[in-house]
Amino acid sequence: MPIRFLCCSLRPLRFIFLALLLAGCGRLDLSFGPLLRNVTVAPAVISPNADGDTDATAIHYSLRRSADVSIYFENADGERFYFRRERRRSPGDYDVLWGGVVDETQVVESNGSRMEILSRVLPDGVYRWVIEAVEDNGNRQEVSGQITLEGSDTEIPELHNFAVVPQVFRPNQDGLRDDWVSISYYLTKDVDAVQVYLVDPAKAGSKFHIAEGPNVVKPEKQGYHEYRYEGGVDLNAEPPPDGTYQIVGEARDRAGNRVRVVSELTIAEGGKPRADVAQGEIDWQGEMNRVVSVPLGEQLCFEAVVVNEGTVPIRTTGPWPGQEYRFSENYNTLAADGHKEWFQQAGVWRFGINFDTTGVDFPYRFAIGSQNELEKRIIDGVAQWYLLPGKAGRVSGCIVVDERPPVGTNFWWGGLIHEFVGVANNYIDRISVDVGMP
Repeated sequence: MPIRFLCCSLRPLRFIFLALLLAGCGRLDLSFGPLLRNVTVAPAVISPNADGDTDATAIHYSLRRSADVSIYFENADGERFYFRRERRRSPGDYDVLWGGVVDETQVVESNGSRMEILSRVLPDGVYRWVIEAVEDNGNRQEVSGQITLEGSDTEIPELHNFAVVPQVFRPNQDGLRDDWVSISYYLTKDVDAVQVYLVDPAKAGSKFHIAEGPNVVKPEKQGYHEYRYEGGVDLNAEPPPDGTYQIVGEARDRAGNRVRVVSELTIAEGGKPRADVAQGEIDWQGEMNRVVSVPLGEQLCFEAVVVNEGTVPIRTTGPWPGQEYRFSENYNTLAADGHKEWFQQAGVWRFGINFDTTGVDFPYRFAIGSQNELEKRIIDGVAQWYLLPGKAGRVSGCIVVDERPPVGTNFWWGGLIHEFVGVANNYIDRISVDVGMP
């Protein structure tokens, strides 16, 4: 009876011991044995050309323990091409498709410019494939086999004549070398994706994508392509800070061939121009209760102060403060009389006087400061005048009302005009002008 009781008492311990033994065997199975197992590469013949028929082979392997894994291919000359190089992997099963593409950067000269091949499809031929695993203790194992490539698409999608013009860009809307930057190239084949972007080499990861313009061919199609970069000021945004940037173009075809070209662009004096009339006021001579009485043949005179409130210089041109207009004149008639630089110019800022029945918008225009308040610069051999950031310019002038304004003329006002861009400030200090008998 005591012996039977002892056997019954040991029965649960027997099951516990068996469970521990099985668990221990499981751990031993992971710790010992071949590092690589269940390695397959199939099919053994592929045609990597993106036609949808056997474009890739399926690679499968199992890893018993953590290791650095490499997958590479060798041609008949023993040249090695890596698909994966020393990638850290944990124990487990792995599957990946390979379409004949290797990611090994190669720099070539193409059509007089430097091009980087980022990935490419291997040419037709018989290759030895190798899957290699190396443990932390140096233990190494490889499994190899053979694969054949037929009908490979090895044509690289080149961006011929990748050009950035101009290479010094001044996005400040002063009308001089700041309209836009043209980025153009000829794409030699249809691709799956193409992109152009600006990179600041001093800031890792910075990337500003540039949209393609309305071209004859679609973005991914073979042919001539052009992009226009305006620095964001056309969208009322600040451009990137001054400095030298990279303009990068990348293209990738469906088979996996991928290239990159790089050019440089220098941004100088970039910024959104901003100016205002101080206090929004014009000192109209003789104004009382927003009415100015002017005898026929006499002058309507004014003074105002313009302040550069932005971060970039503002370009201006004459007529200079103190200019006198006759009622029938305008800035065009003065320009035609020996001052061609007084015609409208893209990017120029001028202060203007307007009235509600004029046939010319802001017919009486003036520089936003006298020459001793401005900075003179010689650009492309021509003298240009700038009101610097934080500075103010005084504007003054007169209009000789030597004839009666058209019937219905009620109001006069001032405005700050950014020519060919817009009226930055309109209807400034509007008044009524009463033209009386002399």
